[in-house]
Amino acid sequence: GLSSETKDRFSQSPDSYLASHHIIPYLCHALTSLYAIKDSDPKLQPFRYLSDYFSRVSSGQHVIHQDYSYTSVTPHNRASFVKLFCTCYKTIGNHGDLLTAKEYHALIQLLCQDFPFNIVQSAARIILMDDAISDCLMAFQDFLYAFQVQFCYNEFLNACRELYLSLSSEKCGNSTPRLEGVESSKFLEGITALIANNSYHHPSVRVIHRILSKSQKASFYTYLLGIANSDTINSSIGVLPKKSQVLDNENKSNKSE
Repeated sequence: GLSSETKDRFSQSPDSYLASHHIIPYLCHALTSLYAIKDSDPKLQPFRYLSDYFSRVSSGQHVIHQDYSYTSVTPHNRASFVKLFCTCYKTIGNHGDLLTAKEYHALIQLLCQDFPFNIVQSAARIILMDDAISDCLMAFQDFLYAFQVQFCYNEFLNACRELYLSLSSEKCGNSTPRLEGVESSKFLEGITALIANNSYHHPSVRVIHRILSKSQKASFYTYLLGIANSDTINSSIGVLPKKSQVLDNENKSNKSE
């Protein structure tokens, strides 16, 4: 018999299937790119070009030097960009260098010129809480895993922040989440509603429940740190090794050369 996954696939409408697998953005980008270069290369073979394009997408090699609108358009693109950032710059971690949010942003802009600073700053706040000012220094591995969850789940985490602010009675957009925390059960209830009523790309609900069930009150930063440090969430994104291994792998390869 057919697996449940296969049955679900056949039960979807064509539009729903294309949307759930984020296929339309890739088709649009591939055809736009093909159209842009076909006149300058008369020997270009469209089918070969499209085959190569989707091979690059599959391997995650398609996001370098693309604009932010494309880099952020699908969860796969975001995860691929995190992997690209790690691959290009993990020697910083091996050397033990500490950089500021602005310096990390400058490195990211070498890969995506119009990447917004506010995402980098939000990632820095996961590590530094309210001290995420321009001259605070961060280790590469700390920034990498905070950046991963902030970028991959940016819209969801921003909605969680607004929920937290409303629960702590600080509804001003520029407010800082209270450090003493809110009731974990109410925060979890609100997060569950956010997930049910929106199409956010989000971490595992089971992991979120585990993070928020550790105490009666939860601070926003404890919640964010729990997500950033979760091996389960990292594994589900699927592009980085465990945090404890991200530098060890490089060091071992260096020793073997």
